[in-house]
Amino acid sequence: MKMVFNKALFVLGCFFFVFCLTFSQNSDGKRNAKLFKRALHLADEGNYKDAISSLKVILHSDPKDLDALFNIGLCYLNTSDGADTALIYFNKGMDVLTDEQKTGYFGREFGMSIGKAYQVLLKPLKAVEIYEDLLVHLGDEDTLVQKELEREIQVCHNANFFLEHPIDIVVENMGSEVNSMYDDHSPLVGVSENQLFFTSRRNWIKLSLLPDGQYAEKIYSVPLSAKNWESARLLKVFFRQNEHEAAASLSPDGDDIVLFRNDEHGKSLYISHFDGDNWSEPEKLPFPINSFAQETHGSLSADKSTLFFTSDREGGFGGIDIYMSKKNAKGVWGNPINLGANINTEYDEETPMIHYDGKTLYFSSEGHNSMGRLDVFYAQMNADSTWGRPVNLGYPINTPDDDFFFVPTVNKSHAYYASSKFDDNYGGSDIYHVKFETDDNTELAVVEGRIDETLGTNMNDMRILVTRRKDKRLVGDYRPNPTNGNYMLFLEVGYEYEIKETNSQQEKEKVSYVNATPDMSYLDKRTPVVFTDVAMDAPLTKADVEVVTDPGQDAIEHEVKGVVEGENVVINEPSVEGVAEDKGVGAERRPEREDVGISQVEIVMETENNTSTVSNAVVKPKTVVPVMIVERDDNFVISTRPGYTIQILALEKGPLKDMSFFTRRGVNGVVEVKCVDGFTRYILGEFNGYRESLKIKKKLVADGYFKDIWIRPLRDLDNLKLK
Repeated sequence: MKMVFNKALFVLGCFFFVFCLTFSQNSDGKRNAKLFKRALHLADEGNYKDAISSLKVILHSDPKDLDALFNIGLCYLNTSDGADTALIYFNKGMDVLTDEQKTGYFGREFGMSIGKAYQVLLKPLKAVEIYEDLLVHLGDEDTLVQKELEREIQVCHNANFFLEHPIDIVVENMGSEVNSMYDDHSPLVGVSENQLFFTSRRNWIKLSLLPDGQYAEKIYSVPLSAKNWESARLLKVFFRQNEHEAAASLSPDGDDIVLFRNDEHGKSLYISHFDGDNWSEPEKLPFPINSFAQETHGSLSADKSTLFFTSDREGGFGGIDIYMSKKNAKGVWGNPINLGANINTEYDEETPMIHYDGKTLYFSSEGHNSMGRLDVFYAQMNADSTWGRPVNLGYPINTPDDDFFFVPTVNKSHAYYASSKFDDNYGGSDIYHVKFETDDNTELAVVEGRIDETLGTNMNDMRILVTRRKDKRLVGDYRPNPTNGNYMLFLEVGYEYEIKETNSQQEKEKVSYVNATPDMSYLDKRTPVVFTDVAMDAPLTKADVEVVTDPGQDAIEHEVKGVVEGENVVINEPSVEGVAEDKGVGAERRPEREDVGISQVEIVMETENNTSTVSNAVVKPKTVVPVMIVERDDNFVISTRPGYTIQILALEKGPLKDMSFFTRRGVNGVVEVKCVDGFTRYILGEFNGYRESLKIKKKLVADGYFKDIWIRPLRDLDNLKLK
């Protein structure tokens, strides 16, 4: 959705006009002022291609023009594959600065830009080096910049973690039958997956070129068996001349589309219904869903009684938050409820997509443990309607750029997704089919029904209440198609259900029962079960999974060797089984040294060059893991504890037997933290501020024993810790 996400790739984009004022003192007066102003205007409109062309003309006349160097770097940073070129221009700008300027305001802004380029280039630890160096030179009064740098450092470490542990998926471009040379995004499918709805900026005969060099967003549909993208059909009922219209979500039965429009109140949500032949004129969703704030995305639950939507209205946690609204017995939308601190952060949350099971929410967030900008997460609703721990879907689904609009299918083994970051795209962003290599699929029975004619003819008065008989829990409050009375229910396999069709106005009802047996699973049949009437309940992967660590000490030892500095690091502590001390010629045991605790003002650690070898170690190839599985915690509450700690080590294969691995290296006071993602982390100390802990980190790095040392907020460890 261009109108939602048309902003500079990183926060530095807001400095376009600032820098034409601050850097102008460095120009020698040869600049073409009119051309420079035009370049800035084009960049502000999002037309980076033409802005780059104008800035290149300026740099041809004056290769040291700081304004042009900085802004052309920003323009390249906003293109899908220009980060490496942006880095060249930012470094040229740094070369122009004097030594005094490099440690001041100008150097800071160029340095932050270089760091951002390294993030996009998937070199997050190089960005960390730059950001930490900038922190050292900040004054105490620069609190906002300090907060921004500290946040970016955490984002970089998140990115490094996910890059080192990529998820096991297959990403397939859907080809020319769907994608074009223009931006194609926001894929939507119903449960049958026979029709794809999507939003495209492709050219159409009645559209005009917009200031950003592209055409307006419009909604298209195409049978998934189509042979080329030209068979995609523009949904003309949604057409408004040269105005953006984007499809936000599609109901599982394919009969309702929620769409996004700009209107007199700003960004608003509309809904259109399919009667079997045609789509209705979009109807604006009522207050209090739409407001005088900006509502940018909405997703209907499978029973069509709950809407999850985004808004930047007052009273949220900051930026854009996710809310939910439920229909009452009369079909009227209730007051929106903010999903709370477990989902929403001080940053933006976007594109919520509620799964068919009614309790697994996929969404994008700039907060939590994002790799940078918007990442795709999922979280599960608990029985009391609170939300569990958000799980980052990991790399390569997520990157340091914006990643959003992830659309899972009924069994969660595959999804549809739009991206411009892969090499095989046809131009702009393309739509991809994502397959998960996992056996942890949700089993749902899809049951179709129709309202009994004896209950009445006004389908707006009808409800289908689905109750799980085992615990008498209402798991679905469905509404039928208002035209024909059809409905589609989603039931977790393995339970019996009561299906009650009711007429709320005439107090009529009909009760029947269904046993959702495994042979009804949509995983097996791939077709709905025709009953007379079904529901929801169940997760991306199974949530109630016990995380089991590998007891093999050879694997632990190999992993430890991979996260300490150098090829010749000895790991011969008696706490690590299967590793014998090398007694060969020249081998010496490391002498005992004085333990160093974090309570000391100065950490003094000896550096020795003695080396020995690891014997009996089994070297295993780097493991690619499936989509992240975390242990479920229905009582999860997001931590807000201030302060920092130093993470020295994180092991996936299992914990160390004791702390001698650290004490023999002169590091005392290390604490072991077992985490919900299966990793065991080792941390040192608690600090009030980042710069205080940075001094300790530098001493640990200088000693040469550990790499990838991470200064991370204490709240992160609280949120990861096993209860």
